[in-house]
Amino acid sequence: MIVVTGGAGFIGSALLWKLNELGFEDILVADRLGTGAKWKNLAKRRFSGILHKDDLLSWLSANFSHLDIDAVFHLGASSSTTETDVDYLVRNNLNYSQRLWELCADYGVPFIYASSAATYGAGERGYDDDPGRIPNLRPLNPYGFSKQTFDAWALRQRRTPPFWAGLKFFNVYGPQEYHKGSQSSVVVQFVPQIKQSGVLRLFKSYRADVAHGEQKRDFVYVKDCVDVMAHLMQNAPRAKSGIYNLGSGQAQSFADLGRAVFRAMGIAEAKFEWVEMPEALRNQYQYYTEATLTRLREGTGYTKPMTRLEDGVHDYVQGYLLKDDPYL
Repeated sequence: MIVVTGGAGFIGSALLWKLNELGFEDILVADRLGTGAKWKNLAKRRFSGILHKDDLLSWLSANFSHLDIDAVFHLGASSSTTETDVDYLVRNNLNYSQRLWELCADYGVPFIYASSAATYGAGERGYDDDPGRIPNLRPLNPYGFSKQTFDAWALRQRRTPPFWAGLKFFNVYGPQEYHKGSQSSVVVQFVPQIKQSGVLRLFKSYRADVAHGEQKRDFVYVKDCVDVMAHLMQNAPRAKSGIYNLGSGQAQSFADLGRAVFRAMGIAEAKFEWVEMPEALRNQYQYYTEATLTRLREGTGYTKPMTRLEDGVHDYVQGYLLKDDPYL
């Protein structure tokens, strides 16, 4: 059995797709489905059961000893960068993760969890995932703080799962994110804008050294992310435990991303409009992110090249967003 928390979410359900492609079907999904459309992410997937996330820890505690669990992928968390209830984030993103870690350590099960590039804050200390640097990072928002606190805690532990990996996801885009609303990648938000008006609205820059639209991020395709995770599970006996960046390794501007979307939609000329950024975001906005992937390559043996932005956007737009059925 494979356990996937957040298994109905964006990256979690994409991981189910990858695992199904590899022939794995004995998968326990733990999530909170609620009344929204998240369930649609599971409609085409093959899995053995669903548990509410609040029931998982007690269920595992009662059953772990007689279960044959190959790996726990912990992708469930509050991922809103604008969440202000820090007590909630501590309970959901920190304490819950600590308990899962301890269970995996007790029963000798590999543990792979989602961290975030939000832990790097404004990037003033760079984007190097050297474990010696991680305790000194200073996130800009409570979400990043919750992820950073767990990363630092994990690095201090002497009692660990036999293999563990924390993945600092950068700006992930791709199929299965449709339920995320304003927290979805900008790609899924760009397409309807362009369809409706032929113009793409991007935030202005508030730094004199960065032109409008030239704010840069490391955009990584979700199919690459789940390929890395499957590789980690299958190579856990040979991989080195630790915290790893997971991005494309190349920063590109929002204008570059916008032009790729226009091209994927068959529109030759990209037209932009610069709009004001909400004041609440201005003090926690990252103007540049770029993952260094050296440790991921060397520590885990993952050697496949990451998908070029233009290729990933084309696959996403043509293969999913412009289709009647956009799901994996």
